[in-house]
Amino acid sequence: MRHPFPFRSGLLLAALGATAALAQQAPSSAPAPTARPCAADVARLCPGAPKGHGAIRQCLEQNADQLSQACTAHIAQVRQRVEAAREACQADVAKLCPDVKPGGGRVAACLRDHASELSDSCKAQRQGWRAQAQ
Repeated sequence: MRHPFPFRSGLLLAALGATAALAQQAPSSAPAPTARPCAADVARLCPGAPKGHGAIRQCLEQNADQLSQACTAHIAQVRQRVEAAREACQADVAKLCPDVKPGGGRVAACLRDHASELSDSCKAQRQGWRAQAQ
C-alpha cells in the first residue's frame, strides 16, 4: 500500500536542508540564534558535512541528543508544519500527482505545477511555507 502522502519527509528534508544551508553560509558574526536556530549545531556537530543529499539532516539526526534546545524546538516546529501540509494537501496529491514517485522533491514540484488547481487549504499551507522561507 502506498503511503497516502509521500512528500511529508520531502518537505521536512527541504525545510531542514534550507536551515542547514543557511547555517553553513552564516558568517562568524551570525545574527541572533532565532534567525537560524540550528546554525551553531551544524557548525559544531557537522562541520564537514557536504551540502545536499541529506548529509546535514543525517548528521543532525545522528547527533539528536546533542542538539541545542532552540534547534530541537525548530525541528519540532518544522515537523508540525509538515504534518499540517500533509493533512491539507493529501487529497490534492492523490488527485493531481497519483503517479509521482516520492523523493527528490518530485511531489512538491507536481503540486507547484498544479498550483492553480490546488484546494484552498493546500494553497494556504503552500503560502505559509513560502512566507516562512523568506
